[in-house]
Amino acid sequence: MVSRLQAFLVRRLLWALPVLALVSVTIFGLIRLVPGDPAIVMLGADAPPEQLAAVRAELGLNDPLPVQYVDYVTDAVQGDLGRSYVNDRAVSAAIADRLPTTLFLTLAGFLVSLTIAIPAGLLSATNRGEWLDGVGLGFGLLGVSIPNFWLGILLLLLFGVNLDWLPVAGYTSPLKDPIAGIRYLILPGITLGTAMAAVVTRMLRSELLEELRREYLDAVRMKGTSELRVLAHATKNAFIPVVTVIGMQFGYLLGGSIVIEQVFSIPGMGRLLIDAIGSRDYIMLQGVVLVYTTFFVAVNIVVDGAYFYLNPKLRGEE
Repeated sequence: MVSRLQAFLVRRLLWALPVLALVSVTIFGLIRLVPGDPAIVMLGADAPPEQLAAVRAELGLNDPLPVQYVDYVTDAVQGDLGRSYVNDRAVSAAIADRLPTTLFLTLAGFLVSLTIAIPAGLLSATNRGEWLDGVGLGFGLLGVSIPNFWLGILLLLLFGVNLDWLPVAGYTSPLKDPIAGIRYLILPGITLGTAMAAVVTRMLRSELLEELRREYLDAVRMKGTSELRVLAHATKNAFIPVVTVIGMQFGYLLGGSIVIEQVFSIPGMGRLLIDAIGSRDYIMLQGVVLVYTTFFVAVNIVVDGAYFYLNPKLRGEE
């Protein structure tokens, strides 16, 4: 089983390589199409033409685009994503500083969503047609309908400004100060995780209702098995497709953190991305987008592995 899972993951990794190559070409090409001159960004529009020309030559901007791309990829696979046009800082170092903040925020949203979605989906499915089911369906509808930035502002005003229970903005790493770090992540985590919780709740309810109607559970009941164990059997099988949705939603959480970091003034990758766009720091923008994409691909590989592990039919096909 372990060797087959390893072989499956190796095949997925090999498939991911052309995907990443295609993404890197797309990012590189699109950023080169954006108006603006990196030499002017670095030296200013009033810089002498000869200095601007020297900077362009130093950055390799006069080389053909294929040559620039090969140089970029060669450096990137060695961990060198270039240097910022604005502050001359290494892009990989700037990303390494901000990445843990975004990952903590994404993890907070992920935990919030599962904490809400799993009990809500179970209660809704096992109480079909009753008021608990109505609450679950209502939450599922509201969660996907409310824009997360609007929810964030609402929570910020209520719990941060009016009640003064939680910080309204900023960030402290949970590794440095666990209590303060968690307090700073509560409101952003709820804001980020609510939409995912709604999607997973609806998916889990639907899959569990479908599973509870299957004939094999009648045979399980005829053996005198308690309803709780019957529910456990059904839940295990219902989770197979739900795992895929959870994995995809985790990737969306990573992307959604860009907006949440703006609302709560969190210095993560999203803020770095927005700052790079505002200052036309294209090399920084290119690096941040590439890292986001790599994480998204990695999450999908992990999800594929979990799906393979949980689904006996897929293991048989493999």
